[in-house]
Amino acid sequence: MTISTTTAPASPPMGAHPGPLDRVRNLPSLTGLRWATAMLIFGHHLMAVNYFGGNAGVAWGFLFEAGKTGVTLFFILSGFVLAWGYKPQQSSGSFYWHRFARIYPLHLVGVVLALITAATLVPEIRSDGPAPVVANVFLLNGWVPDWWQAGNPASWSLVCEAFFYLSFPFLIRPLVRLSNRARIIVIAASLVLVAFAPQIAALAPGALSAASTPLLRLPEFVIGMALALMMKSGRWMPLHLAVAVPLAVVGYAASEAPTIPGTDIHPGLAANVGFYALLVAALAAVDARGRSTFLARPLWQELGRVSFAFYLVHLLVIASVSSSWPDGHPELPWRQAVLLGLAAFAIALAIAWVLHKAVEVPAQRWLLRYDRSRARVQPAPARDLAEPVTTR
Repeated sequence: MTISTTTAPASPPMGAHPGPLDRVRNLPSLTGLRWATAMLIFGHHLMAVNYFGGNAGVAWGFLFEAGKTGVTLFFILSGFVLAWGYKPQQSSGSFYWHRFARIYPLHLVGVVLALITAATLVPEIRSDGPAPVVANVFLLNGWVPDWWQAGNPASWSLVCEAFFYLSFPFLIRPLVRLSNRARIIVIAASLVLVAFAPQIAALAPGALSAASTPLLRLPEFVIGMALALMMKSGRWMPLHLAVAVPLAVVGYAASEAPTIPGTDIHPGLAANVGFYALLVAALAAVDARGRSTFLARPLWQELGRVSFAFYLVHLLVIASVSSSWPDGHPELPWRQAVLLGLAAFAIALAIAWVLHKAVEVPAQRWLLRYDRSRARVQPAPARDLAEPVTTR
């Protein structure tokens, strides 16, 4: 799926001087990045379910413990792509309907598959009563930390996405009117909030989770929005990929750094978010300049299109494939673990491809026929890259 975005033909906001990027529509490298990120999450869940045992398990954990930060990258991508394709003439109702059509049909199928899996092969993921499952169906369970993985364990971050979508029309308008200097202040403040999120969750009078409470993940989405608008202004261009990629690797490792002693403040999370955001912007800049990366190749585009469905089913498949071992944790020597992991990958990819072709695309097209503003607004929505991920 090439990311098709459009920009408004309306006059630019006060203080903005649009550059040539204003009319750039396609950012294919970000579509490919979706798949690369999904692979980090897949690797993390092989580790969480203990496919690898002994020294191989230690090595796999060293490589993929931080793979859970793929959710961070997806949230940044979501904000970036939606802001890049922002259309001032599109009503909030139309925007919400497009977002609903994009994620909800496949989400419902994912919940059904999760309930079947819980009733058969993986009873460990059964929810405690119907209330958490109903909350998951309506994408509300993430607001209750004890329910964060109710229903389909992978869909907790869809709860965050739903909140981001709800907030987007209220956030984008003031961000569009800000200068780039003011947007930098917004980004800096958001990074501070990322670092302080675990401390805020620990001190909050109510039950909050820095990992799954949507409000505490919102800064990542806002950073993506602000960077996209900065690029589109024509007054700022991101780092070269030769710099951004190593920084992203540093950010990946920094996410596992300890908190400040005696506190829950986590500067490593801020470094992770900041460096991931620079990678997203750098990839977008390559596409916007008319060049491309290997992520823009046809195979990566096809895999990127399937990544949402793959995300929703991959953990169910990983747990199902390993369910015959004691406690569902194979802990195999590396050769057997690799073969088992490849089997889980192939099954998950096959299911995802079927769901993408038979459910996701047809349902989205059918629902978008009922967008009442379709005659006034171009129907191709900005495709959101942040179909979320989960950790266990």
